[in-house]
Amino acid sequence: MKQTLFTKSAWQTLLIITGTTALCLLGLSVVTQYDNKYIIKAANAQGQLYMIPEKGYCALVDGWEFYPDTLLSPADFSSTAHRYYRTWAGEYPNLTMFHEDKSPYGISTWRMRLSGSGNVLLYLQEPLCASSVFVNGICLGKTGEVFPDHYSPLIQDRTYAFFLDGEAELIIQTANYSHYYGGIWYAPVIGTADSVSRLIAVRMLLYGLLFFSSLTLSLFCIVLWGRRKEGDKTGAFYFGLLSLSFALRICYPFLRLSGVPFVRLLYAVEDAAAVSGIYFAMQIALMLFMPESGAGAIAARLKRILRTLTSGACVIVTAAPLFVFPAMPGLVQWYGPLISWYKAIMALFLISLSVYGGFMGMHHIKIVLAAAVANGICLIYSVLSIGFYEPFAGAYPEEYGSFCMVIAFAFLMIQRSREMTAENRRLHLHLQEEVAEKTEHLRRLLMERGQLIAELGHDMKSPLTSLSNMAQIIRLNDIMLDENARKRMIHIEEQCNILSDRLKTIQEIAAQTSAPARLEPLQLNTFLSDFYYNCRPIIELYGPNFFADITPRPCHIMANREQLSRALENLIYNAADFTPPEGSITLSLSADENTACIAVSDTGCGIPEEELSNIFHRSYTTRSDKGGQGLGLAITHAIVSEHAGRIEAVSKEGEGTTFTICIPTAASRTPS
Repeated sequence: MKQTLFTKSAWQTLLIITGTTALCLLGLSVVTQYDNKYIIKAANAQGQLYMIPEKGYCALVDGWEFYPDTLLSPADFSSTAHRYYRTWAGEYPNLTMFHEDKSPYGISTWRMRLSGSGNVLLYLQEPLCASSVFVNGICLGKTGEVFPDHYSPLIQDRTYAFFLDGEAELIIQTANYSHYYGGIWYAPVIGTADSVSRLIAVRMLLYGLLFFSSLTLSLFCIVLWGRRKEGDKTGAFYFGLLSLSFALRICYPFLRLSGVPFVRLLYAVEDAAAVSGIYFAMQIALMLFMPESGAGAIAARLKRILRTLTSGACVIVTAAPLFVFPAMPGLVQWYGPLISWYKAIMALFLISLSVYGGFMGMHHIKIVLAAAVANGICLIYSVLSIGFYEPFAGAYPEEYGSFCMVIAFAFLMIQRSREMTAENRRLHLHLQEEVAEKTEHLRRLLMERGQLIAELGHDMKSPLTSLSNMAQIIRLNDIMLDENARKRMIHIEEQCNILSDRLKTIQEIAAQTSAPARLEPLQLNTFLSDFYYNCRPIIELYGPNFFADITPRPCHIMANREQLSRALENLIYNAADFTPPEGSITLSLSADENTACIAVSDTGCGIPEEELSNIFHRSYTTRSDKGGQGLGLAITHAIVSEHAGRIEAVSKEGEGTTFTICIPTAASRTPS
């Protein structure tokens, strides 16, 4: 069985890898063909003269004259010939190869001859790191300041509109002392104003979708993790940081449009966000596919190595642009390729972890495996396609791959949340069944205990009664009793009466706690009317008048008839004991949609205010001279609690007392 499952998981894994690879390569080939500056580029008309289309747009890739380490104005070209390198945009990432110390920094001039007619718009994307643009000797604008003495970097995407009538000379001066790339690294786009503006709008919409969707996911997951009582780093935590790092990585087009002067910090944050995304994705993969409980010694060592590599890379890409390169610029030539190949290697590790999880048949592996493969292929393609692929309006392959990871883990979190919800629901239902079972078991135990105490009390009552009767017979018949013996017989009778009262108390407590009351529908109006007419003759024998004030409005509650009668009898007879013959006792009922209130009022002596808080406590009584045990009100309070109600007492010495029982109506108990 295990071998069959493993074979099935292996085939599914291979199928996912094959299908994802095919789809990724197909998608990359489509975007490479139809959204690639290196394909849709200005055509060479004759003698290094490049044609601008009358409709649409194209990229200025080929035909550049590159003048390193010099700033040449239009006047300089008209007076003197200068040595240059024939190049294409992106061939020279910086000036490293032109300097003996391998420093990437310096100034440069880029020149191209254009041919066309009509109004055109030049879209200069991210010139590194300051630029000035001239067309036919006229300065159209600049970003930052290119002169070394006054160098001021400014990363900004700019558009320049001008009229083209025949041939024109385009000159771009650049200066870079801030970034490991410099000059015209990204090919400019030129075309009609409508087409170029449309292209920029589409690009911003795409990046806006990527940015806001990932940012929303990150904030949701981070808030979700923050509400947890325990502070451990869960999948939601790492997924939230993965989405946040991708959002920081993908927001650069908006920063480029607005213009950001903090060039070093900007690119350090961008690189750190990209590498951090890999780190968080790796942490999620390790958590899913190499859990701590199942990781052996080799797996644990591999986890430590991967975490060290990814966290170390995060530190390097943050510190190097800010602190290392200004002091040792020669190291820049290794930085860009190193970061690119690091991303590709980490992508292979991520694919390997996902494949391992797939072969082991781990849950939720399919979508993560597909995303990991897609991310790895896109990362590798980004490295291999440098100088061959650059999108017009779309994102870079690396960004598509990272977004696939974000979406995959979003689906994973949703799926796991749904399963957790279903499991919680199942456990809740199981818990309800278990609670019901335990409650029934407890009810049976209480009932058995009550029956045992009742039987024991009954068995004890007979010999106790016999003993009391025998003592009374001996005393009343004067059977050879002297005065001392007579007193002892009276004492025996008194002790028997005390034991009888205690036994009665035990039986009352047993009856109260034997089992929960079974509640049934009860029309309270009819019940109280019957109760009043049954108790009226007995109460009036005590002396007080007994009145009823029961609302005619039908009132239905869930109650146990016997228990409720017992609670009301305790209140009525207590009132009769403390009410003089000329006084009165009133039984009343008022009700609304949710609550029915039964009140027993008397005009007796009342209860001292300091004793009101204790009257419902067991064994507390205010009439010790009458032999009270303090159980009546305690039992009444317990009965009312079993009916989900409450009982309150209001009293004033010399004026009387009112006990009010409030019980929920049957309508308020019905689930909505």
